[in-house]
Amino acid sequence: MGAVADELSALHGEQWRVAGEEVRGPGALAVRLGEPREDDPHRLELLFLADRDRPETAVPDRLTGTGGGFGGGGDEDPLRRSVEVWASTAGAALIELVAHNGRFAGHLDPSDPDGLPGWHAIHGGVVGWGTGKRFHDVQDWLVRNPVLPALAPALGGDLGRDQLIGVQVCFGGGAGRRTAEVRVHGEVHAAASAALDALDWPRVAEGDAYARTFVLLVRRAGTRPPAEVGLRAAGRK
Repeated sequence: MGAVADELSALHGEQWRVAGEEVRGPGALAVRLGEPREDDPHRLELLFLADRDRPETAVPDRLTGTGGGFGGGGDEDPLRRSVEVWASTAGAALIELVAHNGRFAGHLDPSDPDGLPGWHAIHGGVVGWGTGKRFHDVQDWLVRNPVLPALAPALGGDLGRDQLIGVQVCFGGGAGRRTAEVRVHGEVHAAASAALDALDWPRVAEGDAYARTFVLLVRRAGTRPPAEVGLRAAGRK
């Protein structure tokens, strides 16, 4: 949690600090560890709360393991590196929910061709890692090829709630192995994961290459934005 506080402070330019079992930011913002799960004991999940007093504002996201280094190096602590990836993707999108100025992540309205039809979305950063000469190939592909439109048919229109849904996209691999996973509000979405696996992203034969991004679906088109959440989270009235 100290690493989470450090990374969010550096990203946000505001102080985040460990307070008991959570990390607190400006206003009502907070991050907590998710509950352990019997079906996945190695899972480490972070819950970002736009308002720490309102559990319904929590957006879960699983930390992504990064076995290789950024740029082919492997000297960094794996957990610290995973927190960096989380902060650059999910953390950036979730801070942008409150900042709402385009500084931390990009906004996609429901009609944007790079977005998800029917949803206002905030798109976090695209991070890549791996080993070998082609470690950046999957990240470069993801930057050039927006995946939300390609995943839209598999995701469908009903995602279980109308506001504050996190969509994690992580894929890549190396010789003889690959992964393609889409998580919606913390849970694996089998159809969207299969659709991601079927896309023509680079399959690296030497070394490995992975990429990750995170999109916050703020609200379904036609629903009111969670403005009151943003105001309290930022410490404004």
